[in-house]
Amino acid sequence: EQGADATLLCRCVPLITTTDHGSEVIGGVLLVRDVTELRRRDRQLVSKDTTIREIHHRVKNNLQTISSLLRLQARRLEGEEAREALGESVRRIGAISVVHETLAQSADDEVGFAEIVRPLVRVVEESVSSPLRPVSITVEGDAGVVPGQVATTMAVVLTELLQNAVDHAFPTAQLADPEAGGTDGDSAAGWVRIQLDRRADGLIVRVVDDGVGIPEGFDVADASGLGLTIVRTFVEGELGGHIRLVPVERGRGTVAEVWVPTNRLVGP
Repeated sequence: EQGADATLLCRCVPLITTTDHGSEVIGGVLLVRDVTELRRRDRQLVSKDTTIREIHHRVKNNLQTISSLLRLQARRLEGEEAREALGESVRRIGAISVVHETLAQSADDEVGFAEIVRPLVRVVEESVSSPLRPVSITVEGDAGVVPGQVATTMAVVLTELLQNAVDHAFPTAQLADPEAGGTDGDSAAGWVRIQLDRRADGLIVRVVDDGVGIPEGFDVADASGLGLTIVRTFVEGELGGHIRLVPVERGRGTVAEVWVPTNRLVGP
């Protein structure tokens, strides 16, 4: 009745009896099951997963195209401030592109956040590292698996925190100052540590540096810079978490800590 589209699962079970001369097959049972609907659903799931991965791949390619166009535009600008603004936009687009590239290789809409952090570190290092400002970035811990949307938001947040740490914790003049550990022609290198801590109550991401520290009386809620404004909006508005910036307990430097509750780390 279903024609060539039908899928049948057949299994033959022999009926064996024992005689004086040994075992003898006296018959068999043929089990036939119509699994047409199951196979159709399997094909739909495979097709859906393939389509989703292809969409992520195309989004990544489109984002890279946009980044290339912004870079071309930046080369034509004469104002340094405008070029820096486009450069920051390229970096943020690159962070989102990393997430889509990872999701394009995943079988579902969840991804290990640590798989995204390391490519993000390379993106930031390429954009900020220079002989006048050598900064090493390391990753510690594990954040587990997070939904794709959370990964995208956290990728932008982490990129902003890394960029903020490098820009404000390690001014070029500070690194080149002999009293800061550098000598003429030999700048002191700074370090930034990304600490990932997945707990029962949520995910904690810390960005710790050994830079000049935060100004006295600084409050992240009053920060007017675009980077921290983006971070605060994403963390508090989209992820339902909170962020704080505090001095390192022992020694110098700053700790930027982001907490995301567990209920936002579970896919729909």
